[in-house]
Amino acid sequence: MNPRFSVLAIAIALAGAGLALAAPAEAQFIPGTSPMDMSAHSRALTSSVINRNALGATARRNPGTRTPATPRPAPAGGFDVQSDARFPFQASPALREQVMNEVINRTRRSSPEAGQAIAAEFRRPDFQQRFANAVRPFGFSPDDAADVMAVYLVAGWEIVHGTDANPTALRAVRRQVAGQMARSVALRDPTTRARLAEELKIITTLFLSSVENAKREGAAAQFAAAVAAHYRQTTNQDLRTLRLTAQGFSDR
Repeated sequence: MNPRFSVLAIAIALAGAGLALAAPAEAQFIPGTSPMDMSAHSRALTSSVINRNALGATARRNPGTRTPATPRPAPAGGFDVQSDARFPFQASPALREQVMNEVINRTRRSSPEAGQAIAAEFRRPDFQQRFANAVRPFGFSPDDAADVMAVYLVAGWEIVHGTDANPTALRAVRRQVAGQMARSVALRDPTTRARLAEELKIITTLFLSSVENAKREGAAAQFAAAVAAHYRQTTNQDLRTLRLTAQGFSDR
């Protein structure tokens, strides 16, 4: 394993030894309960971006061919559109606080302990900087919605499969995500991109921090199944059956 390129290594950069959650709070970290649940708006956007075509068989490209900066029409046969387009956003402190409050409030409805732990971790003043430091070695920006969503997807795949992705695959997923984002009218709005990305940052960090706790408790398989269920709910895709290659996700 190369720790520098493992998405799971982000857990170390973000949360040190992980979230110090009490056992009752950890038990709530399963799909259908607040900590793993996305807002309805973010769930709809994520599902619309990561659709069957986007995670279908990957278009073949000649070696050395430069990926175009703008998406091209999807070829026949379910091949996905890929793009290097950027999706920047600027999240104001007020927007970040609003997203954080929504996540914490959803959490508290099912587990006050988990809500308290999330508030303590993500309201630390250096959270945003730690996230930035964790993703930049991949050439990613914490202020680009496609970069953030790619990390969210690959982190889930790693947890579900119990293995590390390589940086080539991560960047390929980013191109798949960008190709689909370019089709979304809603994501043309920088504020919408900001809200989605800030929520994905929190959820990704929760997963990556909690997976180490699950391993220590001997519940890695149960946690992986819960994570897989979350992604089925938010993306309409089963990460357990998806392959992750140098060309990105494929269901073939």
